[in-house]
Amino acid sequence: MGSIRATGYKRSSPTMVTAADRISNACGRVQAMPPLRRALLAREALIASAGKAMSFGPREARLRTILAWTGRGGMVTSSLILLASRYLAGRKAAQDHKLPHAIFVGIGALREYQLRKSVTTQLGQTPRFIDQRTPDGLGVLTAPSPRRIMSQWIRFMREALSILSETDPDFAKMDLLSTLTMRIHELAYLLALFESLYEIHPETRVYCSTADIPAHAACLAGFRVEYWQHGFLARTLVFPRFSAMVALTAYEGRYVADRVPGLALALGAPCTERAPVTETFAFAGDYQAPDPVPVTTIANLALARGFLVVVRPHPNGFDELWSEIRGQEGVVFDTEGRFEDFLEKWRPAFLVSWFSTTLLDGLRAGAVPIALARSTDRLVLPIEEIALSWPEDAPQIETCMRDASERHKVHNRINNAL
Repeated sequence: MGSIRATGYKRSSPTMVTAADRISNACGRVQAMPPLRRALLAREALIASAGKAMSFGPREARLRTILAWTGRGGMVTSSLILLASRYLAGRKAAQDHKLPHAIFVGIGALREYQLRKSVTTQLGQTPRFIDQRTPDGLGVLTAPSPRRIMSQWIRFMREALSILSETDPDFAKMDLLSTLTMRIHELAYLLALFESLYEIHPETRVYCSTADIPAHAACLAGFRVEYWQHGFLARTLVFPRFSAMVALTAYEGRYVADRVPGLALALGAPCTERAPVTETFAFAGDYQAPDPVPVTTIANLALARGFLVVVRPHPNGFDELWSEIRGQEGVVFDTEGRFEDFLEKWRPAFLVSWFSTTLLDGLRAGAVPIALARSTDRLVLPIEEIALSWPEDAPQIETCMRDASERHKVHNRINNAL
């Protein structure tokens, strides 16, 4: 891993306040709050609601109907019911395991496989993986006592009531009420869980792949938590007091360091070219991309230039993306193994995808990345930092197809920028 200087990131200074500015300002305000309050309000949907209506699912819609009638009293009652359910689920999932010396808390993302391998290499032992999405995942840790859980719940509830007694400049009262109801019980339970572990084994190494509730709870409990970034950062993220970060890109690392004082930064895998690449154009599917036209256009251009076209569809993507090239001579579909195995097998000269970390993986494997999506205010990293863009950079892409030396220069330029 390479080190990153924690300087150089600068906030923009727009002349007019846009929706993106309101979100960034709200996110910065929550980030600057004391850790307990920050943990309660560090919900991406809430941050994204600054200046507009909040998005929520059917379960929260039902909760909001109840809260509209019952207000703060309904929040207290609902939170206690949720806490009892969380406690029972935790007791049921609890396993009689020896306490781990290191834990990796994640969400089962594809990139976490490589992150955990890197952590294992660094530690000299394999960390215990905890899937934060289920009580079973947290069952590898000793369940906390009801008294400790209630103590933390009272602490969070007092803070929540204090929040609701104030006028918030960014968030609607109902959005705050539903957010707090959904987070108090989980934060109380997880803080009690990590606090119990800290009392018994404070030397436990804690690694997190997200900045979600478990990360906030582990930091509040006193652990020095390392953040191993698994995907590109959203502007709606609020970070706990991580002690260290292994960033995907230096740009994003500096962004987090600007918000987390004393953060030790390192860059994950260096962008080093694996020689030699082959005359292959690889496509990595995306589950949100429905338009087949860019795919068909670039694939036909690559085929005309003599490249082999290899497609790795996303398991939850749209089959229509590949409808015009499926079955064409010179086009291969490959869904076997992990994505890193795919890159190692084909060693593509170009990697085409949407705004996905697969672009970064392709770059590190020696490919020139091509993005089929424009930059979005939702993400911290501008797409121009990690890839050429189609169709904006079409002339340069065609030049790279014809000239391997030009392709090498473009790869090095993007590599060095990161």
